[in-house]
Amino acid sequence: MQRSNTKFPSRRDFLRTAAALGVGAVGAPFVSTAAWAQDSLKGKRVGYSMSFSTIEWLVAQRRGVTEAAARYGFDLSVSDAADKPTKQVLDLEDFVTKQMDLIIISTYYADAIAPAVKEINEAGIPVVVLSSSLSGDADWTCRLAADNLATARSAGEYYVKHLPKGANVVHIEGKPGSMVNQERTKGWLEVVKGSGLNLVGHAVANYERSQALQAMEDFLQGNPKIDAAYCNNDDMALGVAQAARERGRLEGMMITGYDGIQPEVMRAIHQGDIHGTWQYPPMGVEGVEAAAAILSGKKVPKEVLFPSPMINKENVLDYWNPDTNEMNPLKSLLKI
Repeated sequence: MQRSNTKFPSRRDFLRTAAALGVGAVGAPFVSTAAWAQDSLKGKRVGYSMSFSTIEWLVAQRRGVTEAAARYGFDLSVSDAADKPTKQVLDLEDFVTKQMDLIIISTYYADAIAPAVKEINEAGIPVVVLSSSLSGDADWTCRLAADNLATARSAGEYYVKHLPKGANVVHIEGKPGSMVNQERTKGWLEVVKGSGLNLVGHAVANYERSQALQAMEDFLQGNPKIDAAYCNNDDMALGVAQAARERGRLEGMMITGYDGIQPEVMRAIHQGDIHGTWQYPPMGVEGVEAAAAILSGKKVPKEVLFPSPMINKENVLDYWNPDTNEMNPLKSLLKI
């Protein structure tokens, strides 16, 4: 499978963005900069398959897809697998049967859905992948993502630099089947193992705040000293912070997450409850823009990787307005 022609938006483009769309206070207006919208795209049948939609990052992604698809006049079909890999397989097969013009895939089950993606490939239907990569021989037309391994390694370096040797650290990871989760874990561990930091706890919390809260409560009960918590997304970081706060142990603890799309997280960073987060754009708007380019016959890169800047107390106001508790407006990151 070819994975060349990777294109990177500039860091300045990214830093001018805030976090992403969601619901209520999470929402922020997107400004599309696409230049290829055409009347010929109206009515094109686009399928959007997601594994589930219960976390804020996916809520933001779904909203971005639906709003951008409406602007292009696409006939959009959305399927939510409700966290069931077998259903996502059936959803994708259904899109093939319905002869969609293009399919957008957001998955946390790369291995499980590989056979269905092969069917899509054999049917000649273009595929746009959002975030997590596919596995095996499953192929795509364009994938939008971030360099998760490199970001995770830089996160590991940040921990090594900002914590003293001998510091006790716990790790809360998301869904094991997610390629992004695996990379956020792998890159970080590559750096922190053997660095002098003590990994005293590890839990799988499936990107859910409540599960992370419970895991952290267990860690706090079993460890009189925890200096930091590396969380594979922001919802889990919020759960960890809540557990530490309720036990009176939040002060001085370094907690980090990933995504950087929620006002709640920005406020927690501003107040010092969470140390920081590495931003990960939901890519819903950009996914639809890539779809429009493909359906217009334009050549698109096989992969487009977006940077993941760290948001901390020093720069949080670049992304979030404390007076309105809203994320700052952002433009599409896609430049093709």
